[in-house]
Amino acid sequence: MKPKIKWTPQRLAILKYLDGNKEHPSAEDIYEALSKDFPTMSVATVYNVLEFLKRTGRVKEIYIDPQKRRFDPDLSAHYHAICIKCQKIFDIQAKINIDNLKSLVPEFQILDTQLKVYVICPSCQKKASLTPGYKEYKCAKCGSIRTAKHKPQKCSSCGIRGFLVEVHPTN
Repeated sequence: MKPKIKWTPQRLAILKYLDGNKEHPSAEDIYEALSKDFPTMSVATVYNVLEFLKRTGRVKEIYIDPQKRRFDPDLSAHYHAICIKCQKIFDIQAKINIDNLKSLVPEFQILDTQLKVYVICPSCQKKASLTPGYKEYKCAKCGSIRTAKHKPQKCSSCGIRGFLVEVHPTN
């Protein structure tokens, strides 16, 4: 028996917002986009609806940002490219051969595969150089780059402390 939910206007608005959405939004992103039209809606409502949609196979949670849970309504087999500068997520629709994965871990049951490719998107490539007084720091663990006035304590992408290195040190 499939779980049931009462489709309130707020819940339908969340479903409509996700339909065809390529932004890979978090619950907070969805709440921010819809709260103007639905002032009584809470972030908890958005999370509950996303959990229901995830359980019923209508959205997939993607594990890209350790700070935010992100959701993808595109259930087709695809992968993701993440810009290390602006943190936008882009779909890669091409087939990437990982068929031999089962042979590499034969004793494991593979539940899901998520390939992440770290990139600098065309928009970020076109941007001018850094704002005066800011520096770029690269995480030695995940490769993401963050711009800041002072060296951050931890990586904003993977959350690990102590692995940020200034990319272009100034003398």
